[in-house]
Formats: sequence, structure tokens, C-alpha cells
Amino acid sequence: MSGAKPPRTDGLAARDGLRALWTLRHGTPGLYEALEIARAGLGNVFELGFGRFRPIVVASPQGLREALVERREEFGWRPEGDPAVRLFRRSILVTDGDEHDRARQAMAPAFEPARLRAAAPAVLAVTDDELDGWPAEGRVEAVEAMRRVAWRSFELVFFGYDLRGEELERTLPGLLAALRYIGPGVWVLRGRAGGVPRRVRPLEAHVRGVIAERKGQPAEPPTMLDLLLEAFDDERVRDHALTMLIAGHDTSTAQLSWALHLLARSPEWLARATREARRAPDGERLAGVRADDLPVIDAVLKETLRLWPPIHVGGRWSLRETELDGYAIPAGQRVMLSYFLAQRDPAAWAAPGRFDPGRWLDGGGAPGPYTYLPFGGGPRNCIGAAFANLEARLVLTRVLQRFDLAVTRRPLRGAMGATLEPRGGLLRVRRR
Repeated sequence: MSGAKPPRTDGLAARDGLRALWTLRHGTPGLYEALEIARAGLGNVFELGFGRFRPIVVASPQGLREALVERREEFGWRPEGDPAVRLFRRSILVTDGDEHDRARQAMAPAFEPARLRAAAPAVLAVTDDELDGWPAEGRVEAVEAMRRVAWRSFELVFFGYDLRGEELERTLPGLLAALRYIGPGVWVLRGRAGGVPRRVRPLEAHVRGVIAERKGQPAEPPTMLDLLLEAFDDERVRDHALTMLIAGHDTSTAQLSWALHLLARSPEWLARATREARRAPDGERLAGVRADDLPVIDAVLKETLRLWPPIHVGGRWSLRETELDGYAIPAGQRVMLSYFLAQRDPAAWAAPGRFDPGRWLDGGGAPGPYTYLPFGGGPRNCIGAAFANLEARLVLTRVLQRFDLAVTRRPLRGAMGATLEPRGGLLRVRRR
């Protein structure tokens, strides 16, 4: 290797090192703050020292482009010890090469633009059903509320299954257990995850039950689950369906929760987004509204993804010696592609820590390639990006059509788990 070794976090100035440790006083959910401190002191490529967990963090546009496109064949997706590999086994998220490409090709028809537009009424129906249960005036836990909308919407659109009532409540603990398992935890210190916990079993039983119900009863046009059943045996269908359910709903949960919290702390943008939503068609007619018809809401959602990308990091594993942005990467090295840091880089973004949807209006956008990657980049970018954008636009607009959000000044923090979710108290809402 001809490149230089990346700087290490144990080389931080004493004050910065103590600040980074302080961010971890409540555990790994505060890791994103430690990463910001490390980047400020070491630059956009550095080695993170955290027990046996010693990844090289890459956040420079050059390094990200190389890892995602130019040198992507030199990296595997995830090492065997990761909890995601243990839970998802041989799914689209954790496999490489032809195996990954075959899964992506099998699912692709479910994400064609016409199919997604046809799914809009289903998303609105679920949203309205959940909003009917909100208090006329009171407080709502945003993450919990948006999880129900995103989870039910995903299953209805991509599994053809209407999850509700007692079954949803019975399955929810298993879903939350799965999310805790694949997020940062004690396994980071050990360098390897333990087995999938028993608490996940209700979720797996639910997914297997939906698969069994769909077999032999394909929809027309076929759902994503129907397409998987045509292409794979039951065990691989289990792997792909479980992966897509968790990844597909949890990212939308995080984005919508952040958007609501950020608007509740931004009176100007809350007023502008609310006015726009209430000028838009309501009822089923909202299904035909596109991003260009809702520029403020679209800008709010883009800025939300910039500040708090749900998929905040892309995990890789070097298959051989290589380089990223001029730094040496040894074989067998864990690499963290930090989209969170890239999207808050003060060298690329003006006032990067400020919530400012205006940067996306009037022709504004990302300052350069590989500075904005909320859905990853390269050939393995998120297959569900278009649906996520559609869903977020519909759900946020409907919430603002039906409810007033109260402005609050409560502190807002992130928690780095399976996704990067908000922690900042309850939302105050009032039905119109």
C-alpha cells in the first residue's frame, strides 16, 4: 500500500478526546456526536478506536466515490460477525456480486414509477386510519406514530397484507427487538454479535405467516412478495422479505419523525409547509400530487435527510489492500462510509448544522457529487428511494392538512440505532 495510514482517534487532543468520550456517556446512541468531534480534529478519513471496534471512517467526497463506484469491487458488504448478517442471512442487504444482483433484479418491477404512483392511495388510506386515532388535542410520540404508518404502508404496498389491530400489537415487540439487535450495542465492543435473540421470533413468525398466505395467491399486478416467491425458495424469500420490511419501514419512520420534530422547532418553516399542504388537494386527490407541486414540503424532507439521514453509515469490509482518498486500507478492514458526516461537512455546506430547507429551493441543491447521499450511492443505492420519497411527501402533507403542530423549544437529540432517530419529547397536536 502506498497511501498514508489514516489518523487515529487516540491521537486527538486531550480535550477533544474527553469531549468524544462524554458523548458516549449514555452508550452508543451518541456515537454520531463523537464522530463529528473526531472529524473536526482529524479530517474526513480517520480510524475510530472503540474497544475491538476499530473501523476506518470515510466521509470525503473522493473517498465515498471510490468506495461506492470506482473501487466497489474491492469491498464486501458486511463481515459475518455483524448482527445484520445473522438476522438477514442471505438477503439483498448483506450479499454481494451475482447473488445481490439477482435479488435486486427480481424485486425491481415492484419499484417501477407507475407501480409506485398506483400505491399512493394505499399509503393515504393507512395514514388516515392511523391519524383517526390521534387525540383531538394532546401529545403524540412521533417515532411510535410514524412507525405504525410506515410499517403498515410497507406491508400493504409490497406484501399485499393489511396489518392492523391485535396482530400489529402482538408483532411490534419482535420488530423492536430486531431493531435493537442490528443497531450499535455491546457487540461493537466485542467485535462480533451474539445469536439472534428469542424476542425477535414474533416478527419472524409474522413474516413467515404472510409468506404462507401469499403462496399460490399472487396479486395482479404482482407485489414485491409475489415476485420474490416466483424467484426464490421459501428461506430466501424469508431473508429478503424480512430485510425489506425492516429497512423499508424504519428509514421512513426516522425521516418522518425528524421532519415533524424539526418543523415543530422552526416556526417559519412550519407555517410555510402548513400553508402549502392546505392549498394542496385533500382526500384521495392528494395521491396525484407530485414533488414539484409541493416545493416547500419537498425541501423540508430533503433538508431533513441531509441533517439526519436515517441510513447514516454504509458498512463495508475490504477484501484486499486498497486505498480510499489516498489513505491505506489494509485487507480485512472494517470501513464506515459516513453519509452523516459528508452531509454536514463545513467545507461543502454553508451552516451545515442549521435546519434550512431554503437551500433546496429556487434551484438550490447539493454543493457537489457525493456530498449528499441519504440513499447511498453507486450501483447499490437504495432500491426503495423513490417509494420513500413518495411516502414521506404524502404522509407529511396529510398530517399538516389534518393537524396543527405546536411550536416547541425542547432540546432535540439523535439516537444512533438501526437508523438515526430523534429523541426530543412528544409533539403537541390539535385536530383541525
